[in-house]
Amino acid sequence: MRIEKIEVNPYEKSIFPAMSFGVEISYTKYREAIISVNGWLETDDGKIVAEISETMPETTMSDEVGARASSFDVRFGEEIYKTTLITLLDKRALDHIERRRMGDRKGDAKLTLSLNVKNIESKAEISHLHEVDPKSIGLSPIAIPTDRRESKGEIIVYAYDPEFSPIRTNRWILSGAGNPIFLSVEKRLLTEEKTIPSSDWINDYAPKLGLGEYFVVEIPKGNKIIEEAWNYAEKAEDCYRIWDTKGAYVHCREAGSLLDRTIKTKFEKDSFIYDERWGRTYKRFSDFASLDLHLEDIKRSPKYSPEDVKIDKSDAEHVLIATKALIKYAGELLREGE
Repeated sequence: MRIEKIEVNPYEKSIFPAMSFGVEISYTKYREAIISVNGWLETDDGKIVAEISETMPETTMSDEVGARASSFDVRFGEEIYKTTLITLLDKRALDHIERRRMGDRKGDAKLTLSLNVKNIESKAEISHLHEVDPKSIGLSPIAIPTDRRESKGEIIVYAYDPEFSPIRTNRWILSGAGNPIFLSVEKRLLTEEKTIPSSDWINDYAPKLGLGEYFVVEIPKGNKIIEEAWNYAEKAEDCYRIWDTKGAYVHCREAGSLLDRTIKTKFEKDSFIYDERWGRTYKRFSDFASLDLHLEDIKRSPKYSPEDVKIDKSDAEHVLIATKALIKYAGELLREGE
């Protein structure tokens, strides 16, 4: 028994944020029958974020188990059990998934389904019992008294037959494969990892899970005119993934300082490009990129309450986006001066 396929989607029939998992599990038909599937959802750090439960089928479903050692054995084979699982996600679960996603280099959401599968398994085997006419072995006919009359009797013997299928169905006599146990209840733990690409999460999942719409900005790096500046931006992203906001701000500010020196070297200090186009843009960036580095000084100011002076997720995201845009802009200016 194993998981063959999992299809993940936002679940829109719930007033709570939820996801659905279309699961296909392979099993051996007639030898076993799946009774129920449930479990839990984990993030890539092994934290459990939600329970998973099976939805009720829209139509009545049935499955069967049988006994081996007859001509019906050819019907025993791999079958697919299809079911839909639902998980409800509260705010803490969504926040944790989002934090782990932001910590992934590609921004993917990496989840693991741990499924408890309960099934019944048949241990029964059919005895190969055959009728023998007493006359064929030199015995007199046998008469068996019944309530109304005597009936002709036959001798029952055992003989192995790989294609066993008795003429009289009342001779399907069972054994429990060497013991009196015919059925067992099995419990298995099946796990499967599922990755939701960043683009799918942003466009398909986030709006339906109540995480809001994402504003996605794509900035082509071109030929990386200023390689060192892009390296600073990547270091800032690494800091952001582990929520080191000061490190993120430091690398963003260093990228800006490098760009400013490069533009100043390329163009004259009093030129329109450096003084106006670049100067106005860089001044706004420089003021904001130094915010996290001056929080302690700002807290001492009587103008603000100390508990209000803090950096939020939106601030760190903004400075990262602004840094990348500034690098791209500087590259275009340098290209104009060639």
